[in-house]
Amino acid sequence: MDYLSSIGVRSHREVKRVHYETFHELFKLHVTEMGDEAPHEIKILAKEPNLVAMKYSSYTINGVDFHTQSYDEGRSFQSSGVALVAQTTSFAKGKGDNISVRNKTYYGIIKEILELNYQHKGKVVLFKCDWVDNHGEDEWVQTDQFGITSVNFKHLFNTGEKISDEPFILDTQATQVYYVEDPIDAEWSTVVVPSLYDIEEFKDDNGNVLRVTLPDPCAAIRVSVADGCIGSARTDIDRIVLKARDIDKK
Repeated sequence: MDYLSSIGVRSHREVKRVHYETFHELFKLHVTEMGDEAPHEIKILAKEPNLVAMKYSSYTINGVDFHTQSYDEGRSFQSSGVALVAQTTSFAKGKGDNISVRNKTYYGIIKEILELNYQHKGKVVLFKCDWVDNHGEDEWVQTDQFGITSVNFKHLFNTGEKISDEPFILDTQATQVYYVEDPIDAEWSTVVVPSLYDIEEFKDDNGNVLRVTLPDPCAAIRVSVADGCIGSARTDIDRIVLKARDIDKK
């Protein structure tokens, strides 16, 4: 961002637009300029992934099985729902540069699971999701007085149609949730956190049970592309080879 400002891109809106359009080029340039000071993993990422990616219908990360929505169909349990807490930046109405930054929770459904291979030196797994539009307060993501959150998947954003859209997240960013359809209004679903995130851990000195609550996925995001890392893909499900030209068509 500072670099864009230094070359004459002045307004925050313009900086953000150019950042989205040219980040991959700026990233490679920056890593090249860093030379030997650049960390090994950053150098690998700067070389770009292979044009052939692996596509999965199921993936396991941190002991949690994630499915695509199509793979979930017809099953007695649901594993395609995800939640993500992320820091968002927005501009105030008008042409000014007033910026608002805050944490927001996004709710989605996994549509595709892709594994990118970086020159056979490391892999990164991405979930492509349908995300409920939460731009408006209490519009398509609503939380009632009892703390129960409901979402409406008829209203989506970050679909990938615009260059600034971000339908992908890292597998390590995903927190699994599932959705229960409202019996009165089928367009709405209630968000439920699986019991995995509310398990007994241990008791304190007073005998009180301490439990794990829904974690902030942003707290410890790590991308591991180190040599010899242990894969977490399912081996009992056929995988699909996805070429770059197939992704472009989507």
